[in-house]
Amino acid sequence: MNVGDANQIATRRQELLLRAAVAKGPAALAAWQAWSRAVDIETDLDHGSFRLLPLLYVNLQQMGVVDPLMGRLKGIYRQAWSKNQTLFHDLAIVVERLQAAGIKTMLLKGAPLSLLYYKNNGARPMADIDLLVPHAQARPAYDLLVAAGWTPTPTLNEGLLNYDHSLHFTNASGRELDLHWCLFHGCCHGDETDFWATAAPVRMAGVATLAPGPTEMLFHTVVHGMAWNPEPPIRWVADAMTLIQSPDAAIDWTRLIQLAERHRVGLRLKNGLAYLGAAFPAAVPPAVMDALNHLPVRYLEKMEYRFLMTPQDVRKRRSYGTFCYHLAVYRRLTSHGRRRVVGGFAGYLKWVMHTGSAAGLFCRLLHRGIRVTTSGLLNRRDGKTLV
Repeated sequence: MNVGDANQIATRRQELLLRAAVAKGPAALAAWQAWSRAVDIETDLDHGSFRLLPLLYVNLQQMGVVDPLMGRLKGIYRQAWSKNQTLFHDLAIVVERLQAAGIKTMLLKGAPLSLLYYKNNGARPMADIDLLVPHAQARPAYDLLVAAGWTPTPTLNEGLLNYDHSLHFTNASGRELDLHWCLFHGCCHGDETDFWATAAPVRMAGVATLAPGPTEMLFHTVVHGMAWNPEPPIRWVADAMTLIQSPDAAIDWTRLIQLAERHRVGLRLKNGLAYLGAAFPAAVPPAVMDALNHLPVRYLEKMEYRFLMTPQDVRKRRSYGTFCYHLAVYRRLTSHGRRRVVGGFAGYLKWVMHTGSAAGLFCRLLHRGIRVTTSGLLNRRDGKTLV
């Protein structure tokens, strides 16, 4: 990945904010000064950048920065701390109930990062908690959550269990929870055993549960972050750098590469780490990048990556790219003969396109092909070029 490709991840202003929030010493101070001169935090701050302000405050405070903006940043930090405390307390009750029912639980993403590596409950704002359970226990976990008053979107069915990885829940108080039974979309059921085998203990609001090991957490952070998002997806950069710089996170780089190869996401990991190395020199050992550069990258993996890094409105006009993305997901679900999916790829496409029959699938595919072709012809007639 060339540094020029970084505009898909962060703008110049966002990179300055990331350095000010994550780097140390003169590099962080120089970035802070440049960023604060260029940005008015009251009027022209995107939401992704706003979510970095609590971490920025913590970093500047640790360096003894005195600035008129510190009072405003302190208020934003305190608000994040208060919200996280309440979130941890409420969701710890859910974790405790699941475990009392014999269901294993593991925190993913923001919560374990905050508790184990940020070591500050206000530095990393969160809107929800991501919770992983073993695939075989997804249905009992779902039933328990529904019985406890949580509303799923959508409801759980065999298609979701077979082809997807998580389900979103809300409760009457507005709390949000993502229940995972796989690590990410297209992850082969059973591959999460990589995470359970190296899990580390963590306590949330006094309740004991598990967190991914640091290497697995870095892997999940980068792979999950390398996708287009309507909200600038820069949070993962701060998370990854916090892990890499933490004295409590001994990253096993060899295992990290093995995970990427096993899950067929080497391109996502390589480009994510390349960005970190370009934005934060010495963040990634050169030998690691060299090994990732030599990993074989299959055609479908390239097409999947291109699809994931494309805005959603553009994806709709790229039928071939969409097809390749879903074929890549399906191939990962059935990779190495670990799992056979009922109905094959056609069964998977029926689920994706919300149709229950082969005839319905054919009609949907035909309709979509006609619609995309017609749209392309109209755009060409108007002198436009489709990407």
